[in-house]
Amino acid sequence: MNNDTCLIEIPALLNNKISKILTFKTEGLIIEKPSGFVAPDYIAAENITGFRYGVTWINGYAFTIGRQYFIDIQTEQQKTIRVRLGSYYGIRKRLYGSLWSEIIHQLWRNYFVNLYNYYYDLYNIHQTFELCGIKFHFGGIGWDSNNILPWNVISISNYYNYFMIYNCNNKKQNKSKTFAKDWNAVVLQALLRKIVEERKVLQ
Repeated sequence: MNNDTCLIEIPALLNNKISKILTFKTEGLIIEKPSGFVAPDYIAAENITGFRYGVTWINGYAFTIGRQYFIDIQTEQQKTIRVRLGSYYGIRKRLYGSLWSEIIHQLWRNYFVNLYNYYYDLYNIHQTFELCGIKFHFGGIGWDSNNILPWNVISISNYYNYFMIYNCNNKKQNKSKTFAKDWNAVVLQALLRKIVEERKVLQ
């Protein structure tokens, strides 16, 4: 293993056998099941185009019996690779939560920080572009054809599962993005926060 490789092993729910291995490399991501007969999924870095993540509850007959941590990775061919970590009755809840967080961190560090930098560079050269349903102009952003919010009125409220973009002078003018449903919402959030902070300094 070198400094450009990170390996994350996910144990099975009820024993210490490894059920899945994710290998993060600069050139791409490998997802494999050691005990399976299916070939590993390999996604070249340049083909990784989106991700989303979240936690859903697993319901029994009368009450919640567990939770599922999930991460979806989208490829250039619109294929979705799914990573699921299901905890029942509290078994491996903390471990799976920690591994889920680390997988998200490695996806950002190895692949999506580059996407963030790409869009930030487009903004700096005054190039119009769209990210996660939000259209960026050098003077502001918009999500429909009629309204563009200038940077000096944009505020962002951040929550665990989602964030809200709104006009600080008219909070009815708003748009929310959810990390579990919207592809690359976390990239959009990071980019908006960076630009809004820079614009405030310049005011």
